[in-house]
Amino acid sequence: MSVLDRTPPTADHRIHYGAGELQFGDLWIPAGAIHGTLPLVVFIHGGWWRSEFDLAYGGHLCAALKADGFPVWSIEYRRVGYTGGGWPTTFQDVAAGFDYIATLAKSYPIDLQRVVATGHSAGGHLAFWLAGRHHVPHDSPLAQPPPRVMPRAVIGLAAAADLRLTADLAGYFTFAHDKQEVYRLIGGSPDQVPDRYKAGNPGDLLPFNIPQTLIQGSEDGQIPPTLPGRWAEQARRQGDPVTVTIVQGADHFDVVDPLSEAWSFVRNAVKMACGS
Repeated sequence: MSVLDRTPPTADHRIHYGAGELQFGDLWIPAGAIHGTLPLVVFIHGGWWRSEFDLAYGGHLCAALKADGFPVWSIEYRRVGYTGGGWPTTFQDVAAGFDYIATLAKSYPIDLQRVVATGHSAGGHLAFWLAGRHHVPHDSPLAQPPPRVMPRAVIGLAAAADLRLTADLAGYFTFAHDKQEVYRLIGGSPDQVPDRYKAGNPGDLLPFNIPQTLIQGSEDGQIPPTLPGRWAEQARRQGDPVTVTIVQGADHFDVVDPLSEAWSFVRNAVKMACGS
């Protein structure tokens, strides 16, 4: 049974980081986490940046990481469609949700020096964007406010890590997704809105100067297995450390399913990124 077909666990807390209906996150805190601070995993769900998909399916991943002793903050955000997302609100919500962990750390055992950004599918793009947003051009609407917190590492799970690469490789997709998904998010093609790509595309914001991990299934029908290698090439050219793992036989959702054989790779990547 797919992770999408199982009822996800419920988070410990649902907390709004803004006044909007979708400006909230689900917080998972390990039992007994009272003294000291713990590394935090920030999870950003996918769904091709579209309103039809939300954070619910990520609850399985969040609960599994909580069981391993990691607090998890799963961010919801406005998405393309009826929720009013797209450019620039999707980016602004994710940035605000991520920065809100500075407030959460006042009440929960979170180590702000050990925050790992993790994203699945389109959420992988947003996680990688968070890792590079300190390089966003100052005249972009995404530049303000400046980051309050920076991740120490970023993990992409079947991640659309780079918008230009995702559009270039769109012919691979078998799930009826194409470059129009990217164009709807940004509001046009790179030729039409070049400044938006310079601010919203992670590849334009390199180097991140933090470790990057991409975990991908060989049987992924939505993100081509060639994308992580293409990302790694461009990031390594600028001096960033990148690890790519292709899990044989895994599909698009196995990498967020704690019951799949791909999970051990994800679990180990999180532990390494958190310094555990």
